[in-house]
Amino acid sequence: MTSRTSRKQTVANLLRVIAPLCIMVACLVTLAGHADLPGLPELITLVRQVPLPDWIGAFGATVLSFWALGRYDAVAHRHLRTNFDAPVARRAGMASIAFSQAVGFGLLSGSFARWRLLSPLSPLQSAQLTAFVGITFMTALSVICGLSLLLIAPSLALRGLGLGILILATLACTLCFLHPEWRLRGLRLRPPSLQAILALMLWTLMDVGFAGIALWFLLPSGHGIELAALLPAYFLALGLAIISSSPGGAGPLELAMLALLPGAEPAALVAGLLAFRLVYYAIPAALAGALLLWPSLMRQGLAAEPEDEEDLLGSDVRPAASQPFDRPQAETGVILQNGGHVMAFGLNQVAMLDTPQISAVLFDPISGRRPEIPDALNRHARARNAAACLYKCSARLAIAARQQGWKVLRIAQDAILDPSEFSDKGSSFRQLRRKLRNAEKAGLRVEPAWSTLPLHDMAEVDHAWTRQHGCARGTTMGQFEPGYVAIQMTFLAWQEERLIGFITFHRAADEWCLDLMRQLPGAPDGTCHALLRAAIETARDAGVTRLSLAAVPDHRFAHRFDRGLRQFKSCFAPSWQPRYIAAPTWPQLALALAEMIRLVHRPARPEIEMPQPDMTMRAPHVELDENAVAGKRSA
Repeated sequence: MTSRTSRKQTVANLLRVIAPLCIMVACLVTLAGHADLPGLPELITLVRQVPLPDWIGAFGATVLSFWALGRYDAVAHRHLRTNFDAPVARRAGMASIAFSQAVGFGLLSGSFARWRLLSPLSPLQSAQLTAFVGITFMTALSVICGLSLLLIAPSLALRGLGLGILILATLACTLCFLHPEWRLRGLRLRPPSLQAILALMLWTLMDVGFAGIALWFLLPSGHGIELAALLPAYFLALGLAIISSSPGGAGPLELAMLALLPGAEPAALVAGLLAFRLVYYAIPAALAGALLLWPSLMRQGLAAEPEDEEDLLGSDVRPAASQPFDRPQAETGVILQNGGHVMAFGLNQVAMLDTPQISAVLFDPISGRRPEIPDALNRHARARNAAACLYKCSARLAIAARQQGWKVLRIAQDAILDPSEFSDKGSSFRQLRRKLRNAEKAGLRVEPAWSTLPLHDMAEVDHAWTRQHGCARGTTMGQFEPGYVAIQMTFLAWQEERLIGFITFHRAADEWCLDLMRQLPGAPDGTCHALLRAAIETARDAGVTRLSLAAVPDHRFAHRFDRGLRQFKSCFAPSWQPRYIAAPTWPQLALALAEMIRLVHRPARPEIEMPQPDMTMRAPHVELDENAVAGKRSA
């Protein structure tokens, strides 16, 4: 660092310290010059007029305000994944905010307090946590101020300003949902989830609301200020005080309150603020100072808190490739491509997809007891500020979730065949037989790919298919890429020496599940029917007892989507089995549906890399290196 740069940094640091003090002095001078205020003895006399029940009410409101602040910090810890226990995070948050609001210089004092109280936390992590709390708190406070202006502002212009703030907040939430990761000059920024945003808004509203109530309790008798008028003024004044970073907000808070409440008696308002500083600033700051001197006091009495109960099941994150070949549902193989993983809750293993908004268990458990899944999943999701979700689960798992109070909705039907009993004889298969005859007349040759895959030809078919149908959906449906299809069972349709189409299946010990279906535009009628018919015969010869044609939508608007897909699968007269989505509450269920729709229709696109014309197929029961599947990526 050059000497010139060093001097600039020194000047910047000095300004950070001097500017808040200058703002405080300027506001206090302005206040003394323009408000007819009595001396300090008269103000103390007014403070003594506050009755004892009002002091008790103010202390109670202060406790509730700091309780909300502790919850706020716990949400921030979960977002930044600091791995601190919630009770410890809450206590550190309350103490840090009490200390920083009293001494001012919010970023510096708050970061120091958190670093002091949470010893494993690095100075950088402390600064990140304090910055996150400060930025999100001011954002939430601005929304509260906008709502206050919209509801009670005296002029149309101010109400328009409040409406504009709320519209901007709604657009920002929509942007956070649609773009859960932002890149800025090489930095990856991750905005809070919608669950976290709603929690932060709730705790902010409780904090500033109870703080305003504490101030209202401490106004001298006969002040004549309505609580409905005081609260919006306090919200706006608090925002200005926080921006100033002056110690205790002294100066800007008083000046703003007098300006926003012109009909109030200045002496009564300033006396109330003086008492408020004692109750809401001085006493919490003294308690925070004791914790800063003796940080070991932070953990006193925490063993008795209910949130600290031991998770008897425990949890363990395992790579997607660790799922066993001998598993009940082959479709869980999709997590090899969508960024999912195997999560073990005790002895219960599930295919898990952690996204910015939800923690979803896909399909039924890989192993274990169904009734133990919902509660363990809910704890896991809460630790991520996410919604818990069971997606496309069976009726048995849905019933287990409903018995624990979860909300359940049927969303799909899975088409199931038994290869050993399948026959295309009878009137139910009239359309299938016609399609198969058309494919046979066109000279179509269908065969399984037992050894190598013609990847270049398959890529051309996939590219032509996506040009005709648009980008392939993903997340719970596969996308073409070499490393992914190499561990699947593939069937190829040839017309002379030209590849016309192919289908692939996830494989497990006793089940195959249809994944990709691709054919060239203008392919002979019945191409996919012939491919699937050949797959059924091969599955029967291989001793596979269950073949899934995958799910189709099954809800009120299902007839508008994938009508052709349902018609295609109906040609094989499958057994239709319902599939459900479940979540602890209806809002979480709605959020889970919205997130899954976003992920299915806007998946991360795999990069197709084909180092060789053909690729040897890989046995699905061999544990794979995660890097072998090119599509392994974050959801």
